[in-house]
Amino acid sequence: WREKEFFNMLEPSSFFLKNLGQDLSSVSKVLFNIKECLKITETIKTTLGPSSMDKFIQYEKDKTMITNDGATIMNLIKPKNEVSKILIEIAKSQDFEVGDGTTTVCLICGELLMLSKELLEEKIHPRDISKIFKKGALIASQIIKEVSIEPPFLDIKLLKKILMSCCATSLNSKLISGKRHIFSEIIVSTCLIMGKEFDPNMISVKSVLGGANNDSFFIKGICLKKPFSYAGYEKQTKKHYFPQILLLNIELEIKNEEKDGEAKLKSMKNYKKFIDAEWSIIYEKLDRISETKVKAVFSTQAIGDLATQYFAERSVICGGRISSDDITRISKGTGARFVSSIANVSKFVTGKCGILEEKPIGRERFIFILGCSNKSITIMLRGSSIKLLEETKRCLNDGIMVVRRVLKNQSVVAGAGAIEMKIASKLRKYMKAITGKNQIILKKFAQALEIIPKTICENGGLDSITILSNLRSIHESSDCWEGINVEKGTIFNAFDNFIWEPVLIKINAIQAATEAACLILSIDSCFSFINEKE
Repeated sequence: WREKEFFNMLEPSSFFLKNLGQDLSSVSKVLFNIKECLKITETIKTTLGPSSMDKFIQYEKDKTMITNDGATIMNLIKPKNEVSKILIEIAKSQDFEVGDGTTTVCLICGELLMLSKELLEEKIHPRDISKIFKKGALIASQIIKEVSIEPPFLDIKLLKKILMSCCATSLNSKLISGKRHIFSEIIVSTCLIMGKEFDPNMISVKSVLGGANNDSFFIKGICLKKPFSYAGYEKQTKKHYFPQILLLNIELEIKNEEKDGEAKLKSMKNYKKFIDAEWSIIYEKLDRISETKVKAVFSTQAIGDLATQYFAERSVICGGRISSDDITRISKGTGARFVSSIANVSKFVTGKCGILEEKPIGRERFIFILGCSNKSITIMLRGSSIKLLEETKRCLNDGIMVVRRVLKNQSVVAGAGAIEMKIASKLRKYMKAITGKNQIILKKFAQALEIIPKTICENGGLDSITILSNLRSIHESSDCWEGINVEKGTIFNAFDNFIWEPVLIKINAIQAATEAACLILSIDSCFSFINEKE
């Protein structure tokens, strides 16, 4: 009976079709998966384009956010259907690889699935659909590479203008689209200082409540918020030139006794020895640090009031409970090593910088580490609300990643739906050379790419049917870069108006969307081997 119970536990049970009956065909199950995936794409559809709408999201009991960033929304969605989580994974992949185009990749994938639904109802096998879709993605990638343009970088001013055009296009659909030219200049200037091959983690973004977005700026160095300080902080020197910096993972504080702790002493002399031993331990640590002649001490753990006063008397700036990201950035920028044992503290593990200064910004105080040996930038954001600052920070991340990609691969294409219409037009010309069901499937693939200009029109309140038909006619008759002018509701040359996007973003979006759609089409059943009682 034990063997029988064991094998009953291993018996698979369907977890997403149990309410629909077990007699459904494999095609019906695929159609059900498609239906669940389309619910997610409908959620983020309105976040595309310059006229996109924002989402107000409550992700915890007392935490909310306002955003139209596709990656952020997809990270917070928790679908019941396991197959639809594939869409969330490709959005994360797109955000990690290129930093932008998460909404685009989800919409293309959703449109491919919706058009596949029509093909499945016509009794075309999912494997045949996947085969031609993958072929269409390869052709589309080749078309993008052929039609892409690499603007000549004659001087730094022209390079900066090109990078700002790509960055402004990325920010045009964000909450800060009205200030996109200001932030584009900040992002591009930052990336040019960092160089072609830079570490994005060395660009820090700090938020300061108060002021307007126009007051945002950047500094060449590392900035961290002044940590909590005990008595004695006022005595500390606020500025040092060419200081030594020490980074610790050591607690410089006398710990409180435990609630249930006790010590049995035979005399009061032993009590004094007990207290003196505790103080001698902390003073031994402080004296060891003082011997290194450092002028700044930062630790990921607490620095107590005794240590603060000790350092203040010796003109040493200190800060405890520094975040791991800031500590890592300081370590890379100054060359200081991260020390976890007081025995390893010496002058050989310290770092250097040009100026170490503490000064206020708004109502808060910050420590600035300038003149670092390795390049590092801190962008200081100003804004009237915390939610605005949080969304601005997410937008800047997208802009930095876009500029980074353009610096690596300088080929660009036109945005505003122009590149999607051009690919669709060339695919229609190509499919005339093939016959049978393959032609029908490839036609659906070309049609799926038009979801981007169609959604831009719909989100802008424009007549999508008229505009798309005009765009098809123009792209069929000539090799152009005509796209959608949302502000005027007309068609214009997107490339001449500097609406540019990096080639890598478009190629990665089409390939990722196609792979995800093919994977979803190949799944006809889902099983769980987890015991229901467990």
